[in-house]
Amino acid sequence: MVYLVSDYFRKHELCEQLKVDKSTLTNWIKYFHEYIPVMKQGDVMVYGHGALQVLGRIKELRNQLYSRQTIKRMLKDEGYSRTY
Repeated sequence: MVYLVSDYFRKHELCEQLKVDKSTLTNWIKYFHEYIPVMKQGDVMVYGHGALQVLGRIKELRNQLYSRQTIKRMLKDEGYSRTY
């Protein structure tokens, strides 16, 4: 199945949507990778709308000063799927 890149976001597009620095986004993707769906399209990693939803929730929780460990637990408790 062929997906159009427009159906997915690149990192810089996620940064624009979420209004966060690329380094912040990269850290979130590394730490919460099991909840963030990603696909490789050629040499480019792309993220679907599900990733945007999870990252938006992570941003919300970080803004409320929850720790990364607590956020992982909350994502699990809220029913976010593990992607691996």
